[in-house]
Amino acid sequence: MPHMVEIKQLESNDHAYKLFISNNYLSEWNIQEGTEKNVQFGTKEVTCTVHSKEDITNDTCFLSNRAWNKLCIPYPIKLSIEYDNVERIFIGPIIGIYTAGFTGSILRPVGERSFLFAKYLHAARTTGALAIIFGSHHIDWENETMEGYSFQETGWKKIKVPIPNVVYDRLPNRRTEMHPTYSEIKERLQKNYQIPWFNPGFFDKSHIYEQLINLSDVNKYLPTTITSPTDKEIKSFINQYKHVYIKPKNGSLGMGIHQVLFDDKENYYYCRFRDHIRNRLRRYGSLTRLLQNQFPNGFDQMVVQQGISLLKYQNNPIDFRVHTNKDEMGKWRISAIAAKIAGSGSVTTHVKSGGHIKSINEIWEDLKLRKSLLEELKTTALHLTYAIDKTTDGIVGEIGFDIGIDQNEDIWMFEANSKPGRTIFSHPKLKQEDQLTRKLPMNYANYLYKEAIMDYSANDEVTI
Repeated sequence: MPHMVEIKQLESNDHAYKLFISNNYLSEWNIQEGTEKNVQFGTKEVTCTVHSKEDITNDTCFLSNRAWNKLCIPYPIKLSIEYDNVERIFIGPIIGIYTAGFTGSILRPVGERSFLFAKYLHAARTTGALAIIFGSHHIDWENETMEGYSFQETGWKKIKVPIPNVVYDRLPNRRTEMHPTYSEIKERLQKNYQIPWFNPGFFDKSHIYEQLINLSDVNKYLPTTITSPTDKEIKSFINQYKHVYIKPKNGSLGMGIHQVLFDDKENYYYCRFRDHIRNRLRRYGSLTRLLQNQFPNGFDQMVVQQGISLLKYQNNPIDFRVHTNKDEMGKWRISAIAAKIAGSGSVTTHVKSGGHIKSINEIWEDLKLRKSLLEELKTTALHLTYAIDKTTDGIVGEIGFDIGIDQNEDIWMFEANSKPGRTIFSHPKLKQEDQLTRKLPMNYANYLYKEAIMDYSANDEVTI
């Protein structure tokens, strides 16, 4: 069982590799004074003789200068310490948060995102882990270290640590993810160091749809969707549903989404979209003219989706952002839910398009919705989560869903995001959820670290 201890450097002229722990730990772990054990921090390892001193308490341990420097511990820090009952004592974990967009400034190393990452790093400390943010250029492969950024009470600090035990992928956009360096770094860390890497890759809308549409327990939640449709398919789709959405396959933040409606009384087609400045609405007498004018580049990179008549608040459509996360036991749970209300004339519920956020309790009370419907919403989100996790390559640790409820109280999934935005947490009543969704990825990283320790020890036993 792991313990939280303050790891300190023992100032002395002794050039041996030594670890000093409390008598209680010697007894609990059944280690004899002076026994040699391998001590591991990140991917660094050194063989130390294990000692105790009367004045060492259970919440402190010391490393000799030589061991401290060999393990590349950056400063005195409170971390988890665990013995595998065979030959290794593990200190850590080190959680590497992989990202891009570094500014070179120690005050704000990743610009506007620095404040968010500082909160992740703080959350990691509460779990007994050291988290740092790093990019591909921070790794020193020859010395098996990396020089990333840590956040402490005095602010940001650049520190050198071993290659981490776990990597949490927080690349900012798809363009960065497509760079060859990303896949090279990921493959090298996983292949050479067996490092768990979670949340790899942005979800592709069409791939998620294909993964789920053949699963009988969740496909009922999917609006009918066509990927890369032809003009003929789109016209047929609009004539069938009278209300559709046309959006980029790999879009984000609601950019590029068009809502097309046909008013059979007026015999006009309407297209609602947002340009770079404001929400727009255009009327067309011809569907052909609408498609040619609004989509001059065709539909190869687009999807067309059945429109849903959503619940409304003050005559504006509502959908729900639902966050799910894996926890310290590796189990999925609902971590946040909020209502997103579309702005006047907006094609989406995004805040940047004029939308606003309400807590789930506020919206349920205002609309007088039945409580059992909320439980159905949560259950649906978890069913979808399990299905995506089961059918997606790599380790998925969190998902953000955009889910709608229509006028008949049927539930629909519009999008699933592997790196969900955090706009809903600007609402003052979602502070607890904000903290929880930052802490759970760190808890899950700890879980992956412990699983790796167990696998490591099991392989040792097999080798013996």
